[in-house]
Amino acid sequence: MLKVSDLQLGYSDAENYRRRENKELLNRVFIRNKYLDQLCEPGISFLIGEKGTGKTAYAVFLSNNDYKNTISSIRYIRETEYKKFIALKT
Repeated sequence: MLKVSDLQLGYSDAENYRRRENKELLNRVFIRNKYLDQLCEPGISFLIGEKGTGKTAYAVFLSNNDYKNTISSIRYIRETEYKKFIALKT
């Protein structure tokens, strides 16, 4: 049994897993399921959702790994750019 002080709980923000020394922990705990596979389908270009729903975790995992022959990168947009994007969509 581990002591509480020996537990490795990870980070609350997936952005920390972009750092080289933290990539292995994310690879160990990240759940690979049908949602990840759907995200890797050729017709998917964007992942949009509410804060805290795992968007950054998916993005960091895919940008750190060669999963199902995907080439992934993270691009951050400002809120004003997001509003323009939504306006164009509607």
